[in-house]
Amino acid sequence: MAEDASTRLISHAAELSEAIFGALKQGGFKPSDRGYRIANDVAVRLHLIGLYLHSIPPYWIEPEIEHLCDKILRDSQNIARPTNIRPTRRPFFLTPLSNHNNDTDPQSCLVDFFKIQIKDAQNFKTTCDDLHTKLTKDDNVAGRLPDSALQLNTPDVLEDFNNSVFEALQYIALCDLESHETNDTAPMSQDDPSQLRHPARLCLHELENQNLVSGDISILVSAMDKKIWQEFYLRIRLEDTVDDERRVLNQGGFCPILEMNITARLFLEFNRDHGLFWRNKETQVLNGIIQAGAGESLKNVVSQYKLTAKDKVILSYAIAQSYWKYYDSELMRIKWTSDRIWFMPEEDNNRQKGQLPLRAYISLPFGLTSSTMPDVAYEDLLIHRCPRIFDLGVLLLEIGLAKPFQTPRRRPDIVAQANLNHKTAINDLFELENSDWDGFTHKKYFDSAVKYCLNRDNFVPPQSESKLAWNGPEGIIRRRRMLYNSVVRPLAWLAKGGFKAQCGDLTFVSKKFGPPPQKGASNTPLPLESEALFHSNIVPKMWLTDLQKISEQVERKRREYRVTTAIRVAILDTGLNRDFPWFKANDGLIKSITDEADFTKSSPPTMMDTSGHGTFMARLIMLCAPSVEVSVARVAENTNALNSSRESIKEAILWAGQTVKADIISMSFGFPRDDQGIRDAIETVYKSRGEDVIFFASAGNSSTDDESFPARHPHVISVYATNCHGAFLQSNSASTSNGAAVLGTYGDDIPDFIRQEFGTMYPKVCQPGYSVATAIMAGIGATLLAYGSVLPSLVSLQGLAATTGNRVLERLRTAKGMEVVLHRLAQKEFDHPRLKAVNPIWFWKSRPSDIERYFAILDALSDVDRKSPRGTKAG
Repeated sequence: MAEDASTRLISHAAELSEAIFGALKQGGFKPSDRGYRIANDVAVRLHLIGLYLHSIPPYWIEPEIEHLCDKILRDSQNIARPTNIRPTRRPFFLTPLSNHNNDTDPQSCLVDFFKIQIKDAQNFKTTCDDLHTKLTKDDNVAGRLPDSALQLNTPDVLEDFNNSVFEALQYIALCDLESHETNDTAPMSQDDPSQLRHPARLCLHELENQNLVSGDISILVSAMDKKIWQEFYLRIRLEDTVDDERRVLNQGGFCPILEMNITARLFLEFNRDHGLFWRNKETQVLNGIIQAGAGESLKNVVSQYKLTAKDKVILSYAIAQSYWKYYDSELMRIKWTSDRIWFMPEEDNNRQKGQLPLRAYISLPFGLTSSTMPDVAYEDLLIHRCPRIFDLGVLLLEIGLAKPFQTPRRRPDIVAQANLNHKTAINDLFELENSDWDGFTHKKYFDSAVKYCLNRDNFVPPQSESKLAWNGPEGIIRRRRMLYNSVVRPLAWLAKGGFKAQCGDLTFVSKKFGPPPQKGASNTPLPLESEALFHSNIVPKMWLTDLQKISEQVERKRREYRVTTAIRVAILDTGLNRDFPWFKANDGLIKSITDEADFTKSSPPTMMDTSGHGTFMARLIMLCAPSVEVSVARVAENTNALNSSRESIKEAILWAGQTVKADIISMSFGFPRDDQGIRDAIETVYKSRGEDVIFFASAGNSSTDDESFPARHPHVISVYATNCHGAFLQSNSASTSNGAAVLGTYGDDIPDFIRQEFGTMYPKVCQPGYSVATAIMAGIGATLLAYGSVLPSLVSLQGLAATTGNRVLERLRTAKGMEVVLHRLAQKEFDHPRLKAVNPIWFWKSRPSDIERYFAILDALSDVDRKSPRGTKAG
């Protein structure tokens, strides 16, 4: 945002005030001189104006005040300059003295201005008085809403809507069955036909038609099956006019209109004396045709659609402004929640194809009892006593965090549940305050608005006031005023001042998940959740960045649902260099190294890495799965020493599997022959962990040799290397799996930034092949385990389906289960059906929702669970 005139005037007013006071003190003015009193008054006013502007938040600055600030800045250019000098771009008193004529004394010019240019001085004083009055007026009228709060809706219009418009709409929405000749729009219900009403929704945004008077509204009325939505503009008129182009609407009045399915915007008119009319000669072209169906709830929108900072601010302002506007109306018969605020998709058109218009609607609570949601509650032990304002805070929280509000469990007692909701909201507020909206610098004002709604202390009645007064009309007016000043006002400033939102502005949002790729268009980038894009199909060496994005998104889901189960990966290699530059520059990530052990014969045992191979493997795994806990076992000083390190490897396997209890054990090495000690260690860990451990090992880098050991062990997943396009490297060892499918993943096309990181300290370590592929496969496996831990919360199945699904999903933690799921992450290769290039990027794109991925993973695991129940021999 550019610096406003009000912000600039804070310092300018103080400097000019000080300059005028200085001129008065220097004796250039006498109290008897003409203009002395005006100069003194101007200096005092400017001093007070500067203090006031400094003390109030920028969103309290109304346009009229901003205009006066700008006028004072412009007029001040004339105050301290001789008449024969042209105005400078800056006020004279703010321009360095060296810029003035040497014969010109600034204080003398000030004195001359107030002595000689009396009329101009008086006009300047009048402007200062006007600004000072407007800044201080609310101090004198604390008992009523500020004028700015009533700009959009006069008290009469609000009263009309509260007392008359809602009742008229509710009456006319009653359905007349005889009007529905085609039955397409007739009620689909077994309820009492005399009480059936067509659903209606009120638009919460300001209308785009600038000719409409204050208080006009937009509503949607639908057929009972929601196959047709008719848009109406409702004009509220305080005085009746003679007009032959309108028709009185009575009970069932919407029925024949819906039958016409007219595909145009229609107009209604309300008058307090004669009721509701349909202007049957007036239409407008629709901006878009609304799709059949209920629409998208706010709950779905915040979780499934990509909202920018601008989207969040404008949507929050629309909801908060409407909430304030209808705070004491019939719309408070229901609690406003993200389940009851709706957005209406449009049929595909050339305007914004496939996107959702970000225009919110609230369902009109027809047919409900007249009792409204309480404004104030006095139950014992209740923490927050203004449930309406708290509910608004929750809505803003959901928009700000882009996720639905959820409490961890339900409480039978109403007060206990309300207090739990409040505590959960406070926790979410902390998350909001610590989140970043893509660098949006004024987010603090949004956070403050939410915090104001949630802070119980803001709504405790003064001890000097009776409960009756606090509950009565005066108390409601005061709470509405508080709501306007501390919530609506800052949001309006962000929306209109910051993002220049105008009445009727309409933005469109896209789903976080892109549609499945179409045949023949596999190179088209598709959006992933949270604005992430897969780049691998365009820039092959971006594959590692894309894997990282998948893992980060999984971790965000785990945090959202408070899944804290750690995923542990043990790396058996040449150790770890904690002084490696990348670790030093990312000291937060080094904390994820939770366990270390040196099994070499070095004395004393210490964690180091002279060859860099182990550090390289750790770097790849932590890039591919940033949130894992890593355990490092040093089993050899370098790759040449591996052949004599078999005993160290055996001990390290037992340590990783039984002491550390790693979920995944990564071994980027292999031997041509079996080793009984290593075999026994693998089987000991496998049995002691009840199969819940996953070993990855390199298949080997020689095309003339068979698959290496321990990769060929039946409890170990053998990993081959591919390039970034999924082609298996020619250097891979020959499989010993007797015709079964083999798994490979990225082992080549190492990104340049990785090569640069290791180029100085370990210039020879970044070699393509099985070692890289094994580390990457371990990272992919860790991401899958993390995803599996949160999937039950994401899909929200119930009953037997949930119980069975959760049990089967546990098989992902076994080598058998992980292997079949990795097969699902590979595209079918018709030319080489045995070769399975594991590609999570393709899997996430081709199944763009959690539920699709859940069933794909569950289908694979169900096969294992059926064919190989726990305890059966691997083979």
